[in-house]
Amino acid sequence: MPGDIIARILTSVQTKEFAVALFWIVLHVAHYNITAHIEHKTRIFTKLLGKNAVYYYAVLLIVWACVRDWYIMKALEVDEDSLVIFSKFVAKIIGGIISLLGFGINLWTLSALGVKGMYNGDSFGYLFDEPITTGPYQYMSDPQYVGTFIAAIGSAIMYQSIAGYVLAFALYAVFLFSVKFVEGPHMRKLYSQKQKKSE
Repeated sequence: MPGDIIARILTSVQTKEFAVALFWIVLHVAHYNITAHIEHKTRIFTKLLGKNAVYYYAVLLIVWACVRDWYIMKALEVDEDSLVIFSKFVAKIIGGIISLLGFGINLWTLSALGVKGMYNGDSFGYLFDEPITTGPYQYMSDPQYVGTFIAAIGSAIMYQSIAGYVLAFALYAVFLFSVKFVEGPHMRKLYSQKQKKSE
């Protein structure tokens, strides 16, 4: 029985579509971290695009996320019904509700942070005066990542796909790595510099 489960997982994660989706998960996070650091150090986007650069940058990040999600969907499509738990109708309903919950958390996060707060505005010089403790931040520290993870789980349920579950957890693992080793230290540095300037 455990051998069967391992074999099914290996079959689901050995597709070309799975590899491409995994690549885009990592690439998306690497992209927004690298570009945020570049903007902070050089102000290149602000110099090229003007004072509204952060809004153009937000659109760019959304487009990249949509491309990532498109590749994830392709991986789920070729792996559909590899882990059938529900009827197709029930899977679509349950998965759809869970995905909507994830998107709802992301919209809630956006309402708490605003565009500048949600999309690396700190690297463009837009720093909050104090930590955000309203909205979903009352309950979790990185709600945008939790929301994206929940939406990915919903998609895995809709497609009843082993690859979908693996990609959802890979997505969350990449987010956590980024927060701990890249985003977190970068933000602490930015706010430390702000505090020194205000002293």
